[in-house]
This record gives sequence, C-alpha cells and structure tokens, in this order.
Amino acid sequence: MKKFRVLWIVGAAVYAAVFACLFELGQRSAYVWSLMEDKASVKEVLSGDWEMVLIAVILGLILGGVTCLMAVKVRAFWEIRIGKKKVRISALVILLLVDLLAVGYLGYEAYARNRRYHEERDQIASVRALLAQQKRIFHAGGEIAGPDGAVHRYTNSREAFQQCLDRGVCFVELDFRFTTDGEMACIHKWHEDFVKADGTLAEEAVSLEEFLQGKIQGCLTPMTVEDVAAAMREHPDLYIVVDLKGEDVIRGYRILAKRYPDLITRMIPQFYHATQFNYLHNLGYRAMIFTLYRSGDWELTESALNSFTMRQMLVGVTMGTYRVGDGSLVRQVLKTRQPVYIHTVDDPALAQELYDMGVSAVYTNVIS
Repeated sequence: MKKFRVLWIVGAAVYAAVFACLFELGQRSAYVWSLMEDKASVKEVLSGDWEMVLIAVILGLILGGVTCLMAVKVRAFWEIRIGKKKVRISALVILLLVDLLAVGYLGYEAYARNRRYHEERDQIASVRALLAQQKRIFHAGGEIAGPDGAVHRYTNSREAFQQCLDRGVCFVELDFRFTTDGEMACIHKWHEDFVKADGTLAEEAVSLEEFLQGKIQGCLTPMTVEDVAAAMREHPDLYIVVDLKGEDVIRGYRILAKRYPDLITRMIPQFYHATQFNYLHNLGYRAMIFTLYRSGDWELTESALNSFTMRQMLVGVTMGTYRVGDGSLVRQVLKTRQPVYIHTVDDPALAQELYDMGVSAVYTNVIS
C-alpha cells in the first residue's frame, strides 16, 4: 500500500510539473521563443513573470494532489441507474479524466500559439530589425516649412509626407479620422488643424469634398487614405504606422483591411487595449504596436502588462515620454522581450539617452 501511495504522490508531482510547463508555454509563447532564438540560458527562459509561474504550479498541484488524495484515501464513487441496472462510476476515474482534459487543453493551446508564432515571426522580426536600424518613426509626417517659412508640426499633410518619401524614409506615422461621409482623412484634430475653404477653422468633422477644398493649418495640402495607399504602392519599402483617432477605431482598421489587402503587411496598426489584439489579428494584421497612451492604470500593472506582452508577437510597445520617468516601465517591457518605442522626441540628446536605455526607436518631428 505504501508503495502505491508513493507512486501516486510522484505521479501528482509529475503532473503538476507538466501542467505548469504547458501553462507557461501557452501563456508566454512569444517570450519563451524569443529567448530560445537568442540562445538564452535555462535560467532566463524560466525567469520573467514569477507570479504566473506560481499560479501554474499551484493549479497543477491542486489537480494532481486531489487525484493523489482520492486514490489513497477517499476512493469514492457515484452510483447511477441505467434502466434496471446500477452502474458505479469511480470518482477517481472522473478526476483522472479531468486531469487529462486539462493537460490536453493546455497542450493544444501551447501548440496553437507556438505554431502561430513560427508562422508569423519572420514578418514581425523583419519590421523590428528595420525599426532598430532606422531608429526613427516620423510623427504625423514630420515637420514641414510652410510657404511663409514658418515650421509646422502634426500636419499629416501631402507636403510633409512627400518630404519623407523624397528622403527615403521607411517609417511614417499618420493620424486618420473619419469625415462626415465615412471616408478617412489624414488629420490630427479637426478643430486645431483644418481651415475650411472660407478661411474659418473647422469646429468638427467635415465631408471629404469639403476637406479636399480646405487647407491644413491654413497653408498645406490635405491628404486622404487613398493618397497614402498610392504612395505605398510606389514605394515598396514604406511602412505606415497607423494612428486612428476618435472612438470607432476598430471600424477604421476593418475598412483598411478590406480596401487594401495588398498593403496590410506594411500597415502597422497601433492598438490601445490588449482586448483589441485578437480582433485585429483576425482581420489579417500581423505587425502591430501596442500603444499605452489610452491605457488605464489597471492595464499598466506589472502582472497585466507581463501577461499580455509575453503572450503575443508584437512589433513592440509604444509609450509617451511622460511614462518613461525613472525608466522602470521601459525596463519592465524590455524584460518581456518586446522592443520599446517612445513618442514624441525631438531632442537628439534625449533620443540618445533613450537609445542607451534600450529603446529601439523614437517617434520624432525632426526630419533633418
């Protein structure tokens, strides 16, 4: 009897270990495989979010331990009647089936996530590498001098965009908003940036026709998503980091995916909440950036941020300079093996300081 008791205890411990490993591989697939690609040590692979590891071990021990206790102590059963016959069902058998189903589910989830990672990692890795090389994403097309010589920023204008194209820039961030007739215009804020044909500042969104007749900041040419798509087809090395403004962000990404399936690999959506990732992935987007400027405090806790960023294959995580502080949030994200990008940085000294901290690239208005 003691021999069987020892065997059951050993079996429970082995089950807990297998359960924990599969749970971890599913929950931290991007993190684990990133480490393995870098030929990391076993210690590094096992490090990271210890809270998640502890949860996995406890869950495995509960299932394995209850099975062990049921086997050596309780030996309960249920008796059910099928017609005129009575059938005994052992509680231990039911529990063993639950154990097997739990391991099977975790195994399938880990397999599915890691298979998806292998299928998509080359595309994402190439964007990451190019961004690390370029080190800059030009914010709203970058700054541009108007006809009077004054420098304008946040324009998303045709002139600013063309300046990027002429310089062979690889990454341009553009803001998009809906017009009143459901089209997508390149603009940061209607009430600050758009001057109508009659010379008055727009108070709210206008129609596409009215948009094309007006001026950005009173002197620059408006641009639509069609203009951007045409430029992307002419410049196969151009990537657009998409910043959709307003409340109906998902609707905008759905329209882009439907209209421009040939460009979707070079349109990099910025999404604002972890819950939006799977929806965008199902639309066909692969290279995506998680931006933290709309994130609530609960989304920025160490456990929430670790749980999401260790699980998904992202181009990286973007945050504003106001979130950098002492660098603790940057270091936390870097520990999850995701690149970090910072907006908006126009001071070269600050940019270098951020690069030294481990930041891969900055959003900037400065073209020169």
